[in-house]
Amino acid sequence: MKHALTVLSAGGSPAQPRELVASLARLFGRAPDTLKRDTNFDFHVPAWIVPLQQPGTRYAHVDLAVLARFRRRSSPLLYKDVLAHIAAEKVRYEPGAPPFTLAYAPKQLADVLGVSGPLHVGQLRLRHLDPAVEEIREHVRAFEISSVTLHHEARRRAGALVRGEDGKGLDGRAVAAIELTVRLLPPERLETAPARLLAEGDFEFLQERGDAPAYAIRPATLVRLGSALPSTSLPRKKRGGAHPLLSSEMQSRYLYWLAGIHEALTGEAITPSFETAPLRGQRLLDAIAQDGADKAFWAFSMAEAEAPDLALVLVDKPRLRVVIEAARKERADAARKDAAKSRRKALREARADGTMPAPVPKRDKTDSHEKTVVPPAAPAPVAPSGTEPARPDPEAVDRAMAILSTPEAKHEAKALASYWQHGLDFPLTQAGRIARLFLRAEFETRFPILHEADALMGQPYRRNVTLLAKLLGVTKDNLAEDGKLIPHPCIDDDLAEGCALVLGKAFAFWVRECQLDGLVDRLAGDRERMLGEANRARAAWREGEIAKAKAARAQAAAKAKAQPRMGGWAYPTSLGED
Repeated sequence: MKHALTVLSAGGSPAQPRELVASLARLFGRAPDTLKRDTNFDFHVPAWIVPLQQPGTRYAHVDLAVLARFRRRSSPLLYKDVLAHIAAEKVRYEPGAPPFTLAYAPKQLADVLGVSGPLHVGQLRLRHLDPAVEEIREHVRAFEISSVTLHHEARRRAGALVRGEDGKGLDGRAVAAIELTVRLLPPERLETAPARLLAEGDFEFLQERGDAPAYAIRPATLVRLGSALPSTSLPRKKRGGAHPLLSSEMQSRYLYWLAGIHEALTGEAITPSFETAPLRGQRLLDAIAQDGADKAFWAFSMAEAEAPDLALVLVDKPRLRVVIEAARKERADAARKDAAKSRRKALREARADGTMPAPVPKRDKTDSHEKTVVPPAAPAPVAPSGTEPARPDPEAVDRAMAILSTPEAKHEAKALASYWQHGLDFPLTQAGRIARLFLRAEFETRFPILHEADALMGQPYRRNVTLLAKLLGVTKDNLAEDGKLIPHPCIDDDLAEGCALVLGKAFAFWVRECQLDGLVDRLAGDRERMLGEANRARAAWREGEIAKAKAARAQAAAKAKAQPRMGGWAYPTSLGED
């Protein structure tokens, strides 16, 4: 009794025994007998619930619009039976997956199609099975029945198998089984795809890589896409099923969408399918205008998953990815500016019509109107940490070059380039976090060969990463923490990306391409160059803050001069004035 009341109280308010009595009567038809808190109670489960509780019971989505289009009585019966098998076996759509088969005995298939009485297999197929298969092919978009195969019993004579000239047994006239070959189709409706709970951090890339409202994608749509498509990065589950898409794979799907939008807006074909594919070019823009960005993105992603086209090109064209990302950023900035202009215009028109009050000028709350506006204090200047160490021993540098020339070092360099890639994609939010982890322990543990070579060279690469970390908000106090980093205010997205590329990833490129001549000097030169750019950015930021402070002082002085007077006397500005 206490346990049942606890379950009923999950909504917030404590449940009373009378509510439990009413629930048992409503759900299970139990007589409304009085129950006490310290007693037990019994009830009987209705017979129709027992089959639903059997192991392996699954529920499938039945499209009512499809059922309404069927004309034959056998069509909805076969449609529901195939859906029940898909749900019970947990079969899900996977691009390129082979079709599966459903085998029925003639009597079993007759029961499925609702045929009673004497059974004739030929008439069963002609009048019931073939018309149902044709209607399913015409109206159903969740799966297709590609073929129907009859399996005959072996021909026997006096109990022995009859064989042909090739030694194989001959088929008799009796049909032993009817086999349907079924292939799942890409889901067309995103509303029917299952959703799952993901961490908010998995969608930071959508906030950082937002698009114009006409092409923006909701996070819920990406979640459903990740649940509908299988992951190719993770191994399959023990029972053979596939995991849903990872966050990085959802980002790749979003990149393909941005490529399709860029291709359609510019008219510059990325692949030959631009002219023929149903959701490329102007046809994609028409689909967005008709169905919205989310539904168009869903159909576009399913078509790309079924027949990969853009993915095969973008993986080898990093410059094209940069162009696509720059075009997205321009669209987003233009949309924000247009929205701000529209809001300001609507506000001016509303004030002109009198539907909104005029703006109230801000007044200084202090007694003195000549108050000096002090500009905000700037963060500490960007500067290298400590003095430059002495040049390393030439013999140690030679040993380092020998180490970096080995295939193992090149393999680590390739892994290091992938390690920094996420920081290049999201420089302001991820490059500092990666640099902090790198300095904390991962340089030595994940890249031991490169770490040893860097130590022999006098740690020029580690000093570069240290400068990158400082620019992006890493200090001695938060080096061991995992909190959010706040970069220096003068560091914008472009400068952060350049620092991550030059100070973080360039070393991996040089080692992988075996460009080791003058490596120590090049690393030091990169550090000085990026430090100079950061200092110039800080100086410009400082000048901007000073200009803002001067403008604020001028505005305050203008307001003080324009203050109204009464009776020829000005308002006193201090207690000493009469």
